[in-house]
Amino acid sequence: MGRFVWLLIVSATSLACIASGPVKAAEPQQPFTAFCTGKPGAVISHKGAEYLRFGAAAWGPNWAYAGIGGQAEIQDETASGTFTTKIDDSPVALHFHAARPTPQRLELSYELKAQQDTPLTQFVVELLPGQAFAGQRVTVESAGQESEVPCPFGRRTIGEQVDALRLRDAAGQETIVRFDPPVEISADGAARIVLSKELLRANDSQRLTISVELPGATQWFAGVADIPAEPGVAQWYPWRATGDVADSVFDMTDWLEKPAGRHGRIESQADRLVYNGQPIKLWGLNLCFSTCAPEKALADRRAKFYPKYGINTVRLHKFADGAGWNGIQSLESAAEYDGEGLERMDYQIAKFKEAGIYVKLSAHFGTLTLGPADRRDVPFLEEFGSFGGEKNARVSTPASAFFYSPELQDVQIRQMVNLLRHTNPHTGLPYAKDPAIFAVEIINEQSVLFYTSMAPLKQSATLRRQVGEQFSSWLRKKYSNHAGLVAAWSAQALDGFEQDGFPAGEHLDKQNILPLGNPWYWDPDQLAGSQAYRKQRLLDTLEFLYELQCTAYDRYVAAVREAGYDGEILGSNWQAGRAFSHYANLHSDARVGLIDRHNYFGGGPGSKFNSGSMLAHAGSGMLSSGLQQVADRPFMLSEWIHVFPNEWGGEGPAIIGAYGMGLQGWDVSYMFQNGDQAAFSKQLGGNSWDVMAPQVLGLFPAVSRQVLRGDVEQSDVVAVRNVHVPSLFEGKLGFDDKIVQGYDDKELESSKVPAAALAVARCEIEFTDDWQETPTFDLAPYRENGSLLSSTGQLRWYDSNSGEQEGCFTLDTLATKAVVGFAQDRSFQLGDVNIAPRSDFASIYVTVLENDRTIATSQRLLVVALARARNTDMKFSLTGDELLAKGTSPILVEPVKCVVHIDRPGALEVILLDHDGRRTNRKLPVVDGRFELDGATDRTPYYEVVFQ
Repeated sequence: MGRFVWLLIVSATSLACIASGPVKAAEPQQPFTAFCTGKPGAVISHKGAEYLRFGAAAWGPNWAYAGIGGQAEIQDETASGTFTTKIDDSPVALHFHAARPTPQRLELSYELKAQQDTPLTQFVVELLPGQAFAGQRVTVESAGQESEVPCPFGRRTIGEQVDALRLRDAAGQETIVRFDPPVEISADGAARIVLSKELLRANDSQRLTISVELPGATQWFAGVADIPAEPGVAQWYPWRATGDVADSVFDMTDWLEKPAGRHGRIESQADRLVYNGQPIKLWGLNLCFSTCAPEKALADRRAKFYPKYGINTVRLHKFADGAGWNGIQSLESAAEYDGEGLERMDYQIAKFKEAGIYVKLSAHFGTLTLGPADRRDVPFLEEFGSFGGEKNARVSTPASAFFYSPELQDVQIRQMVNLLRHTNPHTGLPYAKDPAIFAVEIINEQSVLFYTSMAPLKQSATLRRQVGEQFSSWLRKKYSNHAGLVAAWSAQALDGFEQDGFPAGEHLDKQNILPLGNPWYWDPDQLAGSQAYRKQRLLDTLEFLYELQCTAYDRYVAAVREAGYDGEILGSNWQAGRAFSHYANLHSDARVGLIDRHNYFGGGPGSKFNSGSMLAHAGSGMLSSGLQQVADRPFMLSEWIHVFPNEWGGEGPAIIGAYGMGLQGWDVSYMFQNGDQAAFSKQLGGNSWDVMAPQVLGLFPAVSRQVLRGDVEQSDVVAVRNVHVPSLFEGKLGFDDKIVQGYDDKELESSKVPAAALAVARCEIEFTDDWQETPTFDLAPYRENGSLLSSTGQLRWYDSNSGEQEGCFTLDTLATKAVVGFAQDRSFQLGDVNIAPRSDFASIYVTVLENDRTIATSQRLLVVALARARNTDMKFSLTGDELLAKGTSPILVEPVKCVVHIDRPGALEVILLDHDGRRTNRKLPVVDGRFELDGATDRTPYYEVVFQ
């Protein structure tokens, strides 16, 4: 990642040369670095990228995963430790030792023991090659014979008695991994080197030594503490913001009209939100669970703190997910509220309204948590689980169950209707009539077309019977009788879901045919391949489930309208695979109202975007969510953030603010967090989703101004994809698309309108009345000087070049100029402002402080220069993609160096502001409108420019 890795490589090269003597200049040695993470394995990196990774994993009987605990200790440049787990309640110990006997060889030793005979599936050492080996062949040496397997390994058997693996990287360098004794190796992504399988006998030690012979000298770090800090970290400065509003130069409290809804409701008009006859942008964050109902002192602080940073809306989420910390449900029912909790939430909402902050209501995570009193509506609720003896015990319904069950829908409808009819004593208005309530969300992150669709039918006999009868009746209307059904589907299409837990014996006359499927089954590749024999069944299932979802939404909307609420309503914010199921789900949501979606970038296990930057590729990551924007609907992204420990969180508000809320014309943004104390975080990593991190919220004084002022124009050029809904159920779509998904993190792409189009033109889905082809959107007219120039001419995106830099973009509007990303030693002329970053990564803004001026007419500008933030003593791996030590407070902020030149008549002065935006007595020297920022000396990211 960036220059940090390059500097470490230079250092490692020097050490290697000292150890091995002179190296000819024509043949520079390419060093390797390796370290033990403190777990039973090691990571080897090369040229700033992960090269090989070793770890351990265990599964008990029936592939029950067993976590391995423990920590390696360091002594004399070796790492060793005893790691433990329990398999089938039997303690198992793994003794581990790692060292570098010679400059080019690592040695990993394992000994596995159990106190008693222990059944298991397997206990393995995992070997995962890096991208350097992608597309290459690996030689397998086994019992004097050689064979080859491809890399990546995929899912396969590699060998029974393997002595060695020979891996050749793309540069032709060979690494040999030897095993003593020979081992059995299979693969499922990583190679699984078997220590034991089926049965680990008591005190029967299973030993293995792995020798890794690398093609170059290796710098070895036996422990995390030995890994050197990133160069320059000593210059990072502590973050000192208190959140105080008084005397802050960049306080935006006056930008918010008070009270929220003073002139009535925010309304949808075609594809935009309008308030008091004018378009409005909502820029906010989430509060979740019981943090939606804080004590009054915290509620008061939030109502002052949020407006300072331009936050004019809050999504209250999961407040009805249970009692206690889960929310404000009563102990007895999901549809009733605890009086004290509701009073606290009433107060918080009232304070938000006073401050000009709008509220979106999102009652729960997406699955109802039912109480004992809910038996009256859902008599079969204990098919989903037992209450047990706990005072706050709940039964949670499985995901997707809402769409199948009118009984569950009734509970969820009462839950929201009860709240809407409740009068807030602090405003005197029922929520249904309060214009500060901007939107109501039907259900969070749910779709009956997602992978969860079959789970409720497996779990509940009542739902199986009800849905079987309903689907069978639907099929009878279409095909008349069982013979007609078989003629359309083929006999082979009946049954066949035994592997998913559903018995055979389907027959229309028995009314037991279930609508079984999920996005894998509906994927065009599967419908044309493995599922071709039952394609018609799956398409019928897709259509039936789509109608079922629409019916559930219609019931909810009708009840909410009957309760007197006339504000915005949205269906859900989830996706359902790609192609046919995806667009059927999107259309179902569009029938309800505005479109809302969720996306994340970076983070922990399962993430596809763990350590990278969205700036590497135009339209990537969270911005790709815009490929779901519907032509005649407002668009909202109500959950998004860079997930800890990804370090590039500052690019998130910058990209979403400029390209999403600006060029694409999105209407609403809610960054995700669970809660805050109306102050910046004191330490990173306490929550994976941290809006209060300095590198994130610290940018809001600039980005919020740009968004709320509407500095970036919406594109008049529209890239349209046409979707005819009835054709989806015939397996017909006029373009190809794909989705890469970890968990909450996802990235979308499309063939006729690529994601990169999001950097130049507004992208929309047009749901058409008849079949229409989708034209290909041509990016060529927008390519200019190695960049993509937006149709408005205000934004310019530079993709990553050869991995040296991750990319950047510039923003050039009348009121805001900015350079965001990896732009070191480049100079950007943005109208009358020139910004020349001298730091590897930074977000640098020059913006007007007022809401009605331009840079040419304002007397006061705000300059913001922020990069990364880390805890004190936080450490990452040498490749920057793995957090090794979280560190402690205080949070340190990376200093930014930059030269700014403002070409405008008259003298100006540059005043340093403190972290709360208050003026200090320090000023920067200015020569002919040119001044230099140096965060290492200035110890702040904020500067006020005052024209004389």
